Amino acid sequence: MFDDDDDDDLDFGAMDDGPDVSETAIYQKAHEIQTLAIAIVEAAPDEINTGSERDRFENRMLEGTKDEMMGHAYTITAKLAGAYRLNMYDLQMENACLIRRSCRELVTCLRGLEIAGHLEEDHFNLLRQAVKEFQPLFVEWVATFKDSDYFWDDWGLFNPPGAVPDVD
Repeated sequence: MFDDDDDDDLDFGAMDDGPDVSETAIYQKAHEIQTLAIAIVEAAPDEINTGSERDRFENRMLEGTKDEMMGHAYTITAKLAGAYRLNMYDLQMENACLIRRSCRELVTCLRGLEIAGHLEEDHFNLLRQAVKEFQPLFVEWVATFKDSDYFWDDWGLFNPPGAVPDVD
């Protein structure tokens, strides 16, 4: 019923031969960001206080912020690994946008933790610094995207400059 060879029929773009993504500086920095974010979330309290309506609201906010941080931390490494060796400009750009957003949202989530009373400024600064160090690696990686292979994006977001749609 399921044949592993069926995957050979799918053509989502050629894969570059090159180093494994986990061996690259950008992935190692992304993994560092993930590790820092997880450590911050794990160190955050589960509850602020109990009792008042305000405390219940802040507890929900704290829990939501922690969940968001975990999602963003894993998104960075997953989307980087998914797009790293893929030669499909539109898919690489889409993943790059998601990575950028997740990095920015991780830093924004730190403010949510502060509002909820979790004040770990030294650890927060480590995460902010890691994201800052990730940025030039990210810019360098995006500059390697080749716009010669792509699927036309009907939404118009991820088409290479000067590209025109195929006319059927």
